[in-house]
Amino acid sequence: MHMSDSPVDIFQQLNELMKRLMEQGIKEQGDPNRPFAYGFKIVIHDASTTEASAEEPSPVSAAAESSPEGTLEPIAEMYMTDDDVTVAVDLPGIEKESIHLSLIDGTLTIIAGGSQLTSVEMPTVDADSMQSRYKHGVLEVRFFRGKPIRIE
Repeated sequence: MHMSDSPVDIFQQLNELMKRLMEQGIKEQGDPNRPFAYGFKIVIHDASTTEASAEEPSPVSAAAESSPEGTLEPIAEMYMTDDDVTVAVDLPGIEKESIHLSLIDGTLTIIAGGSQLTSVEMPTVDADSMQSRYKHGVLEVRFFRGKPIRIE
């Protein structure tokens, strides 16, 4: 791979290389059709405004670490099948005992160490069916899909 001299081009090329390597590693270890997410989302805020603009709603909101310059949020990825919904979140370095989950009004909120890390808007799910697993810095939260009641 030949790297360009432009910093923007270099970062773009490195990002593409990293994505290809991650995809190759995931395919070797599991389901090649399953999407994956890694890293963090960096949100830059304009210091002159008190509220971020809402041009396009995002399923992932709320800040992990807040500062006047911006926020750092873990990436949350949702996988859906006919029977269940799974949310996977990268939380490297977080102690399992400090992670708390809540599902209120269709929003899954993930809190660690007293700080809200992220929240995810969920489709209709059975809240009582929640199962979670935290392994190697990745939190997976699984719900069975809510079945609509059929009226005859």
